[in-house]
Amino acid sequence: MHQSTDTRTLDLPALCAAERLFIWGFRAKARSGTAVPTAADVREVYDHFRVGDAVPSLEAIIEIFACTAHTAVEVHCPTCPKMSESEHGILHAIAAAQEERIDVAREQFESWLPPVCADWALAPVRGLATIFRMAGLILPDRHVRAPGVMQTMAMKSWFVGSPTLH
Repeated sequence: MHQSTDTRTLDLPALCAAERLFIWGFRAKARSGTAVPTAADVREVYDHFRVGDAVPSLEAIIEIFACTAHTAVEVHCPTCPKMSESEHGILHAIAAAQEERIDVAREQFESWLPPVCADWALAPVRGLATIFRMAGLILPDRHVRAPGVMQTMAMKSWFVGSPTLH
């Protein structure tokens, strides 16, 4: 049986440590072209929390999004206290994978990825979720609003410098 869902909008400071760690790492790796934090910083912090082995899975997930997303994923900078709907959705998918609810994770990823790519993402998602769980970093199952129809139907045509990254 899984935990009850929470429909409140939560910003980064209100999240548990496991959620903040995942989101910080996801943001940092997604924005790897910036100077801080570096890939070594992410590895060092993840190692400190005994989840350093999750970094390749995190990188694979980001690579799948970067190469195959049909819809923009809004990712904030690592220090931003606000969470985007996209970040909430990704967090929801990882939490579902921790509870072996892979169908929920896959459905969430289909908000941004073609079905075959959502399938590709499942292996690294499961790996990351398992590593976090084994380290005692449990991600609570928080309900996330489903994106609107227009958002899921958007073409991959966003501009460089768009509000998807800030």
